[in-house]
Amino acid sequence: MKRLISPALVGLFFLSGFANAEDLSLKQEVEQLKKQMAELKKAQAKINITALRRELTEVKAHDGHDNIKWNVDFRTAFDYISYKKQSGKTEANDIFTNRLWLNMAFAPTDNITFYGTLAYYKTYGQATGANMGMNYFDWVVNGTANPSDELRVKEAFWLYKNDTFLGKDIPWTASIGRRPATDGLLVNYREDQKAKSAIGHNINMEFDGASFGFHLENVTGVPGMFAKVCMGRGMSNVYSRYSGIQQQANGTYKLRGNGDYTKVSGFKNTDLVGILFNPYDDGQYSVHTSWFKAFNLPGMVDTTPSMNPMNDTYQFKQTGDMTGGIITFVSDGIGDGISDFLDDTLAFASFAYSKTHPNDGNRMLGSTKNETGTSLYIGANCDTPYIDNSRMGIEYNHGSKYWRSFTYGEDTLAGSKLATRGDAYEFWLSKDLIGRALTAQIRYTYMDYKYTGSNAFFGDLGTPMDVSSNPNAIDHAQDLRLYLRYRY
Repeated sequence: MKRLISPALVGLFFLSGFANAEDLSLKQEVEQLKKQMAELKKAQAKINITALRRELTEVKAHDGHDNIKWNVDFRTAFDYISYKKQSGKTEANDIFTNRLWLNMAFAPTDNITFYGTLAYYKTYGQATGANMGMNYFDWVVNGTANPSDELRVKEAFWLYKNDTFLGKDIPWTASIGRRPATDGLLVNYREDQKAKSAIGHNINMEFDGASFGFHLENVTGVPGMFAKVCMGRGMSNVYSRYSGIQQQANGTYKLRGNGDYTKVSGFKNTDLVGILFNPYDDGQYSVHTSWFKAFNLPGMVDTTPSMNPMNDTYQFKQTGDMTGGIITFVSDGIGDGISDFLDDTLAFASFAYSKTHPNDGNRMLGSTKNETGTSLYIGANCDTPYIDNSRMGIEYNHGSKYWRSFTYGEDTLAGSKLATRGDAYEFWLSKDLIGRALTAQIRYTYMDYKYTGSNAFFGDLGTPMDVSSNPNAIDHAQDLRLYLRYRY
């Protein structure tokens, strides 16, 4: 027994020694931690928490609001355009273009945001022409100093929004500046982007102005009910300063006006006011309407009428007013669960009218009477079978004899298909190549004209004449477009 007990006692002795040593070490660590905690408390007491919080808030505000956010939209396109005259003569050309949009946004508060777009859009190489000027030749223009500042601002406006209006549950917005008025609803489908404006069927052009919109769904109980008032100015009857000096052919100079910002004699402001009203929008089915009136519209007036208008003399002047309206129905998905194909199909139909109001005995579209034109625009688009991440669409337009649209900003090099007095047919297919960053599209547009003047303004050059009676009239036009588009 003794031989067994002795080793056990020895083991207990050593274990107790190690335990005492471990307890001593832990006590030392605790004391050291207490000292460190005391030092941290002293250091913390010296920190100005209020100032630190204020500094962090300022940093967050700067990062979240006080800087401009940029994005890029760059498109390279190839267009093959052709025109066939009633005489049978055909003219055609192939054109490469670059278009760059630098989009910016800046939100200093939750209620107000600034938006802007700088635009660059040109053909490849130098365009030929009698007045091209060698100092603006495409080969040297970016490396030489020129007496002009050619930077184009496509959009520049601020947008204010609030959740209540006069104490009512009516979210509303207000905006003033160079407003987005191109690539609106319906047009945006073929452009492969979100709608930047209201219905693009009859108005698709840039202008400066203001808008005030009101969401009425909360107070009416009708899904998506919305109203907006828009105002714009297309031409100002004002001289530019220093513009009153004009060089004559003999080298002398002639004063024109007063050289300041006074009114130009014989011209009034060209303004437009419109009312947009969407009575229903549940996310699948929606109805969109608008009405507008444009004042003092300009055009070329024939001062020496003859049998050959090409030899006549024209004067640029204002001819009268115009009113117009539109109603559009959109179905974003057909039916409910009938099939995946129909669920992904979008279809639309739109009807528009325009009516001229000549003043002071002037002619508008070649007539001294009020003339009414109409236009039909229908289309559908869907996911492309057997081609992943792509969408295809087909569209049809018909315009009557006196149809007149404000679609001068439409991106079809052969002319505005929405302005066609006759029939227009279009097919397009868009494909995502690398997500939405790099996309491609092929588009074919065919415009079969019944009357002349489709792409003119509001004077005599917009006079509708039967194409079949004029051998020099364009019978039909085509535009085949292929593009690559980078967006980030």
